[in-house]
Amino acid sequence: MPKYFNILFDLDGTIVNSALGIANAVVYSIKKINEAYSLNINIPDDNTLKKFIGPPLDYSFRKYCCDDEKLSVDFVEFYREDYNGNNGLFNCTLYDGIYDLIKTLYENDYKVFLATAKPKESALKIIEHFYMKDFFTNFYAPIFGGNIKSKLDVLNDALKKEKFDKSKTIMIGDRIDDIDAAESVGIDSIAVKYGFGNDEE
Repeated sequence: MPKYFNILFDLDGTIVNSALGIANAVVYSIKKINEAYSLNINIPDDNTLKKFIGPPLDYSFRKYCCDDEKLSVDFVEFYREDYNGNNGLFNCTLYDGIYDLIKTLYENDYKVFLATAKPKESALKIIEHFYMKDFFTNFYAPIFGGNIKSKLDVLNDALKKEKFDKSKTIMIGDRIDDIDAAESVGIDSIAVKYGFGNDEE
């Protein structure tokens, strides 16, 4: 008998390589803020741009660009203007083999879940874009204006609603947020090395 039956997948850096769409939206947003407020916030380098993939956007803006709460809210709004309004969210590709992996899990009666810090509306559009929605039992992610923000919030929400047997549940992700959150809620995890986490993570 397999040990795990409930398989929770992160999205960005685990199912899809979304680096280009996210990086473009970050740059777009910073330029819009500079223009709107006559500021000169530096555009992050490529390595720093990758760190925006995974954690909440307002947190990343304050950490890597400008520690200003009001500007971080504006940053997220401008980001969505490009990422959602200009369809930047579809500027991504599936990682090799991931479609077949998730399809095989589904066909062998595993319960597959999405657990992402990306807003649920955007995450569902991406999953539907790649014709994968039917493989998932349920989707856990923040909703615009809701209280769920971090990966830890997402996992707590999933465990509360699904009433998982933790010993049969595992989180798969590419960032330290995924692994730390899984440890915090008491489930095992798998760290993929092809995503956006660095070797130290």
